[in-house]
Amino acid sequence: MSIVEEKHGRDAHATYFRASIAIAVIVGLGWYVWHARHQLAVVLKLDWHYLLPMIVVPLASLGVNGLIGRDLAAEFGVKLSPVEWYGLAVVNSLWNYLPLPQAGAMARGMYLKRVHGLSYVTYGATLVVTYVTAVALYGILGLTGLGILSVLGRPSPLFLWVVFAALAGSLLLFTPAVRFFPLPRRLVDLPIHLKSLRRHHLLRRIIVLQTLLVALTTTGLWLACRTLPGGGEVTWPVALMLGLMILASGIVNVTPGNIGVEQGVAELSARLLHITLNLGFLGSALFRAVSVVTILAIGPMFSMVLARRRAIDH
Repeated sequence: MSIVEEKHGRDAHATYFRASIAIAVIVGLGWYVWHARHQLAVVLKLDWHYLLPMIVVPLASLGVNGLIGRDLAAEFGVKLSPVEWYGLAVVNSLWNYLPLPQAGAMARGMYLKRVHGLSYVTYGATLVVTYVTAVALYGILGLTGLGILSVLGRPSPLFLWVVFAALAGSLLLFTPAVRFFPLPRRLVDLPIHLKSLRRHHLLRRIIVLQTLLVALTTTGLWLACRTLPGGGEVTWPVALMLGLMILASGIVNVTPGNIGVEQGVAELSARLLHITLNLGFLGSALFRAVSVVTILAIGPMFSMVLARRRAIDH
């Protein structure tokens, strides 16, 4: 068997594996909704006063994602207009709902390559830096949030301490100790990229923007829970735990848009935090629904604008 055939075989097995997991998640989600249908019918009496702020949150989150993409592209000499960096964030989110692994990142990368000549290798480096800094940030904020909950006398489960400590452990990739770890191929050049970002004071800006993104996600979940009966028991620090777990689960998407997985993670986290009435599941599902509708509403418009820009440049 040739190397190409062997690679194609591995890719096919990986695709089947991901598809199997996605189907299992969707089936499990359907079973959960059916099993809890009577309980869900009771609590689904929403307070729509929170709807407008919930719509603002995903719009603002797209802006923050766009700024991160703009700053990383600028590091490699690509200057994006406001319509481009915001539009790319919208298209990235829109394509993530396709049944293709990392479809959003692929769409953004193709645009940057064809319109601005940014190589796929360089673009991939920006993705790696973004993901690694995000993972470390989730861990640090999670440990901080658990500490706040402990001081407030709220449950701070050991399981979450372990999860966030593991995420925070990725901080080792930012230290000279990284040379002693066998890194995956895509992370081999990470120290070089991080050094470049530090030299231009960009790494600090990316971390600040990612922290703002976490705060927006937390606020969206908090608003969604407040919309539900009994949601007043979900304080902002508790919503922070739910938001961080959801964001961490989305680092590697299994289902399109990570739908189903993040609801399961939110419900598990809520149960560990002694939150009742399926608020984790429902809050996450409601916030996701508002985000999806918002993206579907503006996504086609930005897709057409960027497609026209690409046609003009060619």
